[in-house]
Amino acid sequence: MDSEITQEIYTENKLAIGVDLGGTKIGIAMVNCNGKIIHYLKNPTDAHKGKEFVINNIIESIHQLLNEAEANLDDISGIGVGIPGQLDVRTGIVHFAPNLPGWEEVPICRIIKEEFNVPVVLENDANAAAWGEKTFGAAKGIRDMVCLTLGTGIGGGLILDGKIYRGHKCGAGEIGHIIVNKDGPDCHCGGIGCLEAYSSATGIKNRVADKIKYIKENSPELLADTGIDITNIRLVDIFQRARENDPLVKDIVNEAIEYLGVGITILVNLLNPEMVVLVGGIANEGENILTPIRNFVFKRAMKAMLNDLKIDLGKLKEKAGVLGAAALLWQKNN
Repeated sequence: MDSEITQEIYTENKLAIGVDLGGTKIGIAMVNCNGKIIHYLKNPTDAHKGKEFVINNIIESIHQLLNEAEANLDDISGIGVGIPGQLDVRTGIVHFAPNLPGWEEVPICRIIKEEFNVPVVLENDANAAAWGEKTFGAAKGIRDMVCLTLGTGIGGGLILDGKIYRGHKCGAGEIGHIIVNKDGPDCHCGGIGCLEAYSSATGIKNRVADKIKYIKENSPELLADTGIDITNIRLVDIFQRARENDPLVKDIVNEAIEYLGVGITILVNLLNPEMVVLVGGIANEGENILTPIRNFVFKRAMKAMLNDLKIDLGKLKEKAGVLGAAALLWQKNN
């Protein structure tokens, strides 16, 4: 992305395209400035196929959206792209994306602009989701909020004094890599004991798989009737089994939720937000995670930080990222 792009004047009566790139899926939407989704599609990321495949997948998915919506580029103000990892919104370069193999120093904005010849803006995916919830969702009217994206990994979007807070090198908000246990499991970021290693979808599934492997090697008779396929562990099944008090997964799920409470308590004490919003696949568990997280935070955080604090689920569900990425086209000063 050329540094001048963010200074362009975007026409609000035009549409914008929002792209939300995740470790497992690519969400793309055509959106108007009131937050109405004109057309939406979701394709698998297939991140294991490598950087070039995923980049081409993004481009082809944008073409697919335009075709299905029967729109042309003259209708479009630009394209907003939310991507997980360490990136620079000023240059449009993704420096490193842990959940996207091979994504190092990728000039994604230049690549997309060369294909479509419209303004392209880049944002961390969690910041995009936070901006979506602030602009159109649960945090509308809130000036100080934290948004946790609970999916393949754990991201954090920070809105402070009504603006996205990115930090000195656009690296702020890596909530998933708060160290919650110095002796904990390895994290694919290279750290040890990160929140993401415990409480992301990947972390939970990895810990269940490790537990099954350990039992299989040491007490195989205990696995006679688990019904879990270690090669295809589904998060929804893990949470369902936890609700049924299955000893194989219950402690892992409870610990994952408790560590989310630890991470959010740290953020509340550090930033004193008015609101914490949870989005992403794990947030689909609703009150099953929301109630114990609230109980933990309101018990452990400093009391002065709890006045007026709201901890809630996002309203935009899986569309938070695409709506926020699109809304960036009308918020050029952010």
